[in-house]
Amino acid sequence: MDEIKISLSAAGDENEITLIRVDGVIDTMTAAELEKVINSLLEQNRYKIIVDLAGVTYISSAGWGIFISNIREIRQQHGDLKLARMIPNVYEIFELLEFDSILKTFDDLDDAKRDFGESASDHGLSILTKLSPTMTEKGAGSVNSESAGTNGAVKTEEIKEPNKDKAFSTPSINLDKKIRSIIKRDPFLSINGIKKQLQSESYGESSVSWWDVFKWLYSHNLTSRKSRYHLSKKW
Repeated sequence: MDEIKISLSAAGDENEITLIRVDGVIDTMTAAELEKVINSLLEQNRYKIIVDLAGVTYISSAGWGIFISNIREIRQQHGDLKLARMIPNVYEIFELLEFDSILKTFDDLDDAKRDFGESASDHGLSILTKLSPTMTEKGAGSVNSESAGTNGAVKTEEIKEPNKDKAFSTPSINLDKKIRSIIKRDPFLSINGIKKQLQSESYGESSVSWWDVFKWLYSHNLTSRKSRYHLSKKW
């Protein structure tokens, strides 16, 4: 069974930055644990988040979806979620899925911290969490909280289960037909390319967003151009 280890610490002059260190594999089985942690931070109004992925060897579509599902809310609160230290194999998929147009990435943690306009120094203050029972069990999904001093630490109430239906709801039948038509015509269009086609006069979906298109592709296992090409030949 795949395992994921998550540790939290605070950084920045006023400890306003949350550094999430993740080790292991972020897939369908383990992604929910990371999602709980991020949702918990947002409930505490901590909107400056850096995810250190140096110890992550694989991220599935479900894992990538976690990083962008709340990005609009985070930025509306004048924060951001930044990714740091991805290994080459993980970064290759990140680019393939075109998330580089949505999220900022950094090779160095200090660069990510500086991008928030904060000091690059890390005070090493742990964020002490009151974890739900499922997160303190050994094995898959366990979270390791460091035990440094409590000054500036953030206390977390029990972490609530996220509403997965909100993140991946079913698109309308009309939008479904239009996306299928666009992919059949040109399966190599990027996600932004599909969005622009939908927003054109020909399709009239002026309010459709990048995230709407991604949700549809995700629900049909078509997040890569290769998968869209193979399926378009069967339609």
